[in-house]
Amino acid sequence: KAGVAFSAGVLPVTKVDPKLDALPADFQVRRLNGVARGAYVHYDAEKMAGLPVGVQVVGRRLEEEKVVAVMGVVEECLRKQGGGYELLEVE
Repeated sequence: KAGVAFSAGVLPVTKVDPKLDALPADFQVRRLNGVARGAYVHYDAEKMAGLPVGVQVVGRRLEEEKVVAVMGVVEECLRKQGGGYELLEVE
């Protein structure tokens, strides 16, 4: 609906790995819609190596607490699997 605000949060979960995230050899940009085509024209896993990859958690209006709770569950699951995203040190 127009004008309806949703609760949302973004959580970094990993970083671009040029080997794992390379597009398949048979990937065809021309088969995508205009928005996706515009994004994939610039996609280069080698140049993007090490950049953060995140997920967005979206909830209903006024459900910020639920969004934060789900983000916590995602982070906990990542850490249990030996993953998780370490924040950069800022001085």
